[in-house]
Amino acid sequence: MGYRRTRFIAALAWFYGLSALKRGPIYVLSYMVSPLSLLFLIYVISRGTLVQYAVLGGLLGTVVGNSLTSIGDFAFLRLEIKLQDLVVATEAKPLDYLLGLTLGNLLFSAPGILTYIALGEVYRMFTPFNSLWTLLVVALIMMSSSSLSFLIASALKHVRYAWGLAGFLSVAFTIIPPLYYPASVLSSSMVDALMVIPSTPASLALQSQFGLWGGSYVLPTLILFLEAVVYPVLAVRFSRWREV
Repeated sequence: MGYRRTRFIAALAWFYGLSALKRGPIYVLSYMVSPLSLLFLIYVISRGTLVQYAVLGGLLGTVVGNSLTSIGDFAFLRLEIKLQDLVVATEAKPLDYLLGLTLGNLLFSAPGILTYIALGEVYRMFTPFNSLWTLLVVALIMMSSSSLSFLIASALKHVRYAWGLAGFLSVAFTIIPPLYYPASVLSSSMVDALMVIPSTPASLALQSQFGLWGGSYVLPTLILFLEAVVYPVLAVRFSRWREV
């Protein structure tokens, strides 16, 4: 990857992530209110026994929720601002554009990620190893879920469809998979079916490492790595890059 393409990725990440964070810090509260509300409810209902699930679920839910909510942003940038049309005229590739938006998403999600890391420290959940493991899982799930969002947004013909679809998928991808509850309550067939959703293998990989699930982390981690490669490839291959 050349110097200019690297600069483009960094500039797009700054535009989509850091500048948005500076201009609208209130949006940080908006994307954190749902995970924090679930954490509070789980803490009260379980009397604290399931709070570790809520912390890990909130961490992943913040990342996945922001990635899927960005369907609306991606569609808006393509259909209204015509940013993608400008990028097409440069030497930047679709993968560069996707990486810039993904990195921007990660930067925008950083306050929420740090909040849940701080909560994990309060409950003494983190060790040096599982801290690094958590960061790896966050990076992988951000890549896969942002790629899905990019692919879906590229297929939309009007922005008005994007916001409703983004809200629906954000809830579906963070509530149905075992993020906020033990994976052991689901049947193995149900878990297998949910593996196509990036938040499922990510949650299982974390729950296993934190001693919250008796299964092995190996298969979920392999699936998570696979999705972090396959979904970007699908996004680049099948997304609508040039408007006809």
